[in-house]
Amino acid sequence: MDRLYVLIFLSFISLPLFGQKRAKQQKPQVLVYGHCVDAFSAAMQAAQSGVETLWVVDSSAIGGDVIMGGNKKVSANKQLDVGTWALFLTKLANAEELADSTAIAAKNNIPPRIAQNTLEAMSDTINRLQLKKNSKIAKVQRSGKGWQVQLDNGEKIKVLALIDASVNSDLYQYVHSQERQNQQIKTTIPFDQQRQVDYSQTIYRTGVVVGNLANDVFTIPMASIFPDSIPNYFATRSLEGIYELLDDPVKAIPLLMLQAQACGAAAAYCAFFKTTTDKINVRTLQGELLAFKSFIIPFQDIPLQDPHCTAIQRVGATGILQGVYTTSNGVNSFMFQPDSLVSSKEIEPIIEQLYTRSQIWFKGKDIPVLKLKDLLNLIKYVANRGDELDAEIEKGWSKRFKFDQSYDLGKELTRRELAVLIDTYLQPFNVRVTNTGVFQY
Repeated sequence: MDRLYVLIFLSFISLPLFGQKRAKQQKPQVLVYGHCVDAFSAAMQAAQSGVETLWVVDSSAIGGDVIMGGNKKVSANKQLDVGTWALFLTKLANAEELADSTAIAAKNNIPPRIAQNTLEAMSDTINRLQLKKNSKIAKVQRSGKGWQVQLDNGEKIKVLALIDASVNSDLYQYVHSQERQNQQIKTTIPFDQQRQVDYSQTIYRTGVVVGNLANDVFTIPMASIFPDSIPNYFATRSLEGIYELLDDPVKAIPLLMLQAQACGAAAAYCAFFKTTTDKINVRTLQGELLAFKSFIIPFQDIPLQDPHCTAIQRVGATGILQGVYTTSNGVNSFMFQPDSLVSSKEIEPIIEQLYTRSQIWFKGKDIPVLKLKDLLNLIKYVANRGDELDAEIEKGWSKRFKFDQSYDLGKELTRRELAVLIDTYLQPFNVRVTNTGVFQY
């Protein structure tokens, strides 16, 4: 993507999360339909991504399943309380920032009334978000790259992107001529039922939603949340391969909110760049989600509060350093293992794909445990840096990079340190990938 456009886009997403509403309502570019937590999540993310968003609420109350019945206990997404779901938990607990203990306490006891009040209060303070409650959509038809939506009161609204967060994906009947098979909406690439991060395939690099459900830990690829052949229409439910994951409305709340957050960011992308779903840049969308505290790789041992979380997420999404599945007492986990050491053979395959110049550096090398001096030599060779790099890294070792151990060229590198330094000086996440995760040079 052109650097100018990236800078413009980033200037929009750096706005405060909960700014004051502007006095004059602007013409919406994204429309969200529904009343459950996924509608809330999608609407919040679209607005925070810098585009005017209209949320048509087909009810008098916001929340759906989370505000119905008695208190809720949510066990899903253990150690993956991120994104809009994490923000909701933080506000629910009336905490300043999310901590593991806060999330656990909030998840174990969600009172419906307090949940509703929290969602209502958050919705009322989100900049660029307009709400129309007790409204239903009567008709949707194509209008250029976007849609014309007609409400039940006859009002017509034109938008560039549409997010269908209704319980039964009711808007699908208006945007596609074919009926759904088994109640599911066909997606660009159906989500793999294996429900694991599979490094034998490249599509893991395109993850936009992380989940920990029914003892499966996984990431959902971008193309698996996009309805097939319906540009700029996004659905938070009924998607092929994901539909079954949402059968328990309470357990599914975190996954549903994170999937909706990804839809909100994608819709905002289409609206901001005046483009269509098939033109979405995977890395730009992932970067947007990371900026708003979501995950793209389900590392359960690197929480949001970790100072190196974003760097590790970015490097993890390239495959340079891969996660490991572990099992303890029958519970599966997906770990980055930040304190483990690294060999040259571990990082060689992907780095050689990304930087052809590195092939010369790796030739004939088999270093069982990389030391800091080895990594600096690699960075200097690939990035054409001189010995000034040593002084730069030494100066920033504790304050800039926030490493705990002392600076020592002879020290054995941890996966954490290697990820942060590679992210900073080689920036592998900036290399584009296709919808299937293949690098584009």
